[in-house]
Parts: sequence; C-alpha cells; structure tokens
Amino acid sequence: MAPSAGSSARRSTTASAERLLNLLIALLDRESGYTREQLRGIVPGYDRAGNQDAFERMFERDKAHLRSLGYPVEEIPDDDPWASDAQLTPRYRVPRGSYRLPRVRFSAEESAVLAVAADAWNDAAQDRLARRALDKLEPALSGEAAPGRDLQPTVAVADPAFEPLLSAVLAHRTVRFDYVDRTGAFSQRTVQPWGVGSRYGAWYLAGWDTDRRAQRTFRLSRIISEVETTRETFEPPRDFSMGGQLARMVSQPPQLCVVVHIRQGAGQLLRRIAAPSDSPAWRAPEGYDAVQLAVHDTESAAEHVCAAGPDAVVPRHPAPGTDPDGTVGTDTQVAVADAVARRLEDARAFQGRMPGVQVQWGKQRRHGAAKASTEQHLARLLHIVRHVYAHQGAELEETARHFGITDAELVNDLQTLFVCGRPGHLPDQLIDASWDDGHIYLGNAQELSEPVRLTVPEASALLMGLQTLQAVPGGDSRVVRSAMRKVATAADALPLADALDVPDADAVAEPRDSELVTRLRGAIADGRRVRLRYLVTSRDEVTERLVDPVRMIFSDGHQYLRGWCLQANAPRTFRTDRIVGCEDAGEAEVHPRMESEVRSSIQPAKRRPVQAVVVTDRRGRWIVEHYHAKRHVEVEVPAPATGVPGAGGADDDAAAHGAREPARPRTARGPRPLPEFVAAEVDFPTLDALCSLVTRHAGHVGVVSPPEAVAAVEQWLDSSGTART
Repeated sequence: MAPSAGSSARRSTTASAERLLNLLIALLDRESGYTREQLRGIVPGYDRAGNQDAFERMFERDKAHLRSLGYPVEEIPDDDPWASDAQLTPRYRVPRGSYRLPRVRFSAEESAVLAVAADAWNDAAQDRLARRALDKLEPALSGEAAPGRDLQPTVAVADPAFEPLLSAVLAHRTVRFDYVDRTGAFSQRTVQPWGVGSRYGAWYLAGWDTDRRAQRTFRLSRIISEVETTRETFEPPRDFSMGGQLARMVSQPPQLCVVVHIRQGAGQLLRRIAAPSDSPAWRAPEGYDAVQLAVHDTESAAEHVCAAGPDAVVPRHPAPGTDPDGTVGTDTQVAVADAVARRLEDARAFQGRMPGVQVQWGKQRRHGAAKASTEQHLARLLHIVRHVYAHQGAELEETARHFGITDAELVNDLQTLFVCGRPGHLPDQLIDASWDDGHIYLGNAQELSEPVRLTVPEASALLMGLQTLQAVPGGDSRVVRSAMRKVATAADALPLADALDVPDADAVAEPRDSELVTRLRGAIADGRRVRLRYLVTSRDEVTERLVDPVRMIFSDGHQYLRGWCLQANAPRTFRTDRIVGCEDAGEAEVHPRMESEVRSSIQPAKRRPVQAVVVTDRRGRWIVEHYHAKRHVEVEVPAPATGVPGAGGADDDAAAHGAREPARPRTARGPRPLPEFVAAEVDFPTLDALCSLVTRHAGHVGVVSPPEAVAAVEQWLDSSGTART
C-alpha cells in the first residue's frame, strides 16, 4: 500500500527536526565553532542538499529556526592562522550560557495566572508562542499551582493587520498603511508603532505619526491596506505604556437619546439595549412599542436600528398636537431617521450590484489545524529532554499525557533523540535514551537539559495574555503585574513589561462584576444549576434554559457563561449581556464531557443551517476572519449606475465627508492596497442573521448566493425603513 501524504509529511518533519537537533548540538559542542562546509560534512541531513545553493538555503532556514527558539547562533571570524584573507570564512556557534533562562521563580498564584494567560489565545500563531513560553518556564513554575477553571479570558484577533504590526512593534520598525477614520476620510499613514493592544472588543495601534508629528491611536479594523514594514528603525519613548494608553480609553456615557418604534414580539436585541419610552410625543402606533435608545452619535443609533431591519423604525415627527419633552429632541429624531434612510439606500445599491459578480474559487489555502512544523517538532523534542532530565524515570504514559501526544508519538520522539548527538555520532556521543520498562531515562544531553530563556515574541504572546487578565473583572491585578515583570525578565526584556503594564498613575478603578455575573460565579463555586431566560439574537426570541455552569469566559470586551445546557444535552456558551433572567434551579450535576474540555471556546458551531456567499469591500474585510469564512477570493463588482442616489455606496458616504478613497496602484513608497472586493463563503445560524449583517454594515456587504438567501436579503431591504407614523 502506498504511504499516505500525511505519513510522508510526518517523516519529512521528523527528518528536518533531527537535522536541526544535530546542528544545535554541534553548535553547542565547540566554543570555536564550525565553518559552513564543516557543518555540511558533520551534520546528518545536509548530505540531502543537491547542490551548494540548496545547502545555503537550508542552512539559513535552520539558523532562523534555532534563533526563533532562543538559541543565539553567532557568526565569528575564522581562527585559522594559516589562511589568507580570501580563504577566511566565518564560523558558527551558540555560546555556552547565552541561552540560559535567567534566575526567576513564580509563586503558586503567579503560576496559575500564567497558565490561564497561555490558554487565552484563539490565534493559532500566538497560541503556539504562548504555550512554548509556558513550556520553557516549567522549571520556574510552582508545583502547587492550580489554575482556576471558573474564569477564562480569550484573546481573539480578526484583523489581518495584527501580525505585521506586532512584528513591527517588537522590531522597532516604521510602518505604512492606508487608513479610514470615523468620518470616512481616507489617508496614508507612516507610523512608528509603539504598542498594540485590545480594549472594548477592538484592537488598537498606538504610535508616532511621522507626517502629523504627533502621537496617534489607530483602530486596526480601519486599516484598509496591507501593512508595509520599512527598514527605518526607531526607539520608542521610555515612559510609553500601551497598558496605560488602553486604560485611559474610558468609555464615555451616551450623549443622545432617540425613540424607536419596534414591532411587538420582535427586535429583542434592540429592546435589550433600550428602555421603554412613555413620552406621549413619540407614542407608537398599534402593533408597535416605543423604546428610548441612548447612543453616542447618530451613526451608532442608525446602525442598531438598521440591524433590526423591518422590525424597527425611527419616527421623524412627534404625534400631532404634542410637544417633545427635553429628553428627546426633534432634531435628533430627524438626524437618526436620515442616517437610517441613507444606510438602507446604500445597502440596496450595493446589493443591486451583486447579480454581476462572478465567483471562481480556485485553489484555497488550508485552514484549521495544519501539520506540525519542523520548528514545533524541534521545540517539543527539546522540551522532552528538559522535562525528563528533571523527572528521570517518569512513566511513559504520564509523560505522553503531559505533552498532549500519544504513547506512540512519544516513542517516535525518543527514537529521534536516540540517534542524535555530537559530531562523529559514535555510540558514546549520542543521546542515551531508554524506555523499555515503561519509564523514561535520558543521558548524555546535559547541554540540552538547561532551561532556555524566552524569545521576545514568546514573552510578548504570554504578556498580552496577561494584559487581558488585567481587564477581567474579579482578577488580581497585583499578581498579574508581578507575573508580567518576571516573564519579561525571563526574556531579558523588562521594557516589554513596562510597555504592556498599566502604570499606577494611569490605572483606573478595578473592573467589577455586574450583579448577574457575581451570581453566576457564585453558582459555579457552589455547584448550583441555574434557570436562564436567554435572548437568541439569530432567532430574535427569548428562550428558557436549564444550565449547569462551569466557567466564565472573557473575550472581546464581553463576558460569557460556559456550561452544560440540559435542553441541548451538550455544552453551550451564553453571552451574559443577553441573559434576561437568572434564578437558582437546584444542585448541578457533573458532566464528563465538560470536565474533559481542556480549553474553553466561544467559537461558532462548525455547521450552520445557512451557507451563503457574501461580498465585502475593503472596509468590510474583517468579516472574512471574524465569521471564520471557509474560503474567500478576490472578485470584480460591476460599477454602480450613474445618477442613481446612493448607488455609490460607501464612496458617496466618503464624498459627503469631503474625502474619497484613493484608487491607486502600489508605488515605491506605499503599502499594497487590499483587494477592492472579496467574496467569502460563510455559515450563518439563520437567514435573519445574514440579513441583519447586510443592513447593519450597510453598503459594505452584499449576498451573491444561494438564491433563497439573496431573495431573503432583498425582501428584508425592501421592507426596512418604512415609515409607520
């Protein structure tokens, strides 16, 4: 039988990890180092390089892998006294002691918050870095740590600009990107990025805008181009703190009040954020309820109303013979009604261009769990060496569980270690590994058993998880701050902690749980079942659930309850601001499936009833990541008909603010513009949820297929915004 592609890939990864491990041992073995040609001759695996160019590329990749794991590969002058200048070639080594973990020790409380922080990332790349950092810190962690299971923050990033910006922050490199501000005005920015962080469910970049010669904060979701990282370097100010910058972003109270008429029995989400209105001037017609919505500006009010579609309308004029009270003014009502009308017209115009869109998917990049990379495999091999050296005689099954792998995978790793060693690879130069009696012993690998310092990216991933904990109500900021400084010390990069921590002068009041969350956390601690009245926004209805709660999750500025739903007979997640009522329902049961959950999740279910192909413009590009699109591709959208009001969609909106998005090719100085339009295949729980997305983000999202989804969206748009008073 022919070997599968998966088994071939695993063999290739194992062979590469074996070569890297032998290279690392060689670089550690001799203080004077080796030349490239010497390494090519003594490191098994380099003989597979077909020619010199292939070897050079392989060697450069291998150096980068070792450096990313915390081993500083140095290039030093050749020490051959008989060689001429033309013959001199550099030698390579890893200086002894240069990679060792600084002396640091974490208390039980600090170890517990580190475990929670490392488990926070939903982003695959940052999750790997944070977990690798925790693995390296294992010798410094307290054995008494018991991470609480009742609270779990999560860090989710849906902005493609995050990765390149974080890399630029760590490397102190200037960046360029195209940006659209709250008014719709477009501009190109050149920024020295000082820090990246999240607040109120959004990610922000803080730095120095070199063109405006001032400090600025940018919301990542408004970056509408690729981020171009330049070669220009800078030094961030010593007193800058991203934590302090985020702490000063205090949410302002709403400034405006608007009355909305909602169809009786509908618009549950809008009702949830509004209050009943008893103003006779704005009384609702038969079949509707009047509610009062407190908002920051007319656009945010219009967004909420448009999301409700046909079930909500903003009255423009007070009832005949009445005068508005001082709370709600006619000017505000008219302004919001106009904003709603404009947004709906933009949505209709954009949807009207969808019939001309042709979607050809082509070959898609793989999503989800990818095969283990060479670097990941090498990191695991090194962690096994460090762990077993500290626990000689550890049981094989227990060790496999510790690393989250099968017994067979652990044996394969031990077999790989067994054939690696110092140059020469004679029996006494190889790593001594034995596991025949079910207990693991390792020897002859002392240089690999020493704890390794964190790299800056590893420390940064762990620190940003800890930073998230500072915003979680009920957390202990003192313990978190102490852990942050020790993590930065483990990377020999104390400025990282200073940049992410919240200075005392900028610290705001400790975040507190709401009465509902306090009650839910009490139910978790006491093992009590709760009866919830829960708003299901996708179906616009309030349901009753019996839930055995397990933990609280904090993500994107919201709190969630994770527990076992008796109606569904499965784990479910409930957003706390959509819990309408909560009461005790007796003693909770223990559910094995919940107990076996290693990580909390608020990701949507993999299968949804409605599968649709949506088209977004550059300002709606976040939808591709946020809704976990299964595939996406650049598409062409027909130009709008001229002379039609609203046909320009977002462009008309930008023009109304005195700016229009520049349609420009990439130049020698400037970032690459993102695709103007992207089609994405996305799953939705209901057709109403899809329709609500189209009207909420009016003029930036349209639906191409299937036909029944297109028909539902068009009907939703046609019946939305109809005046009823």
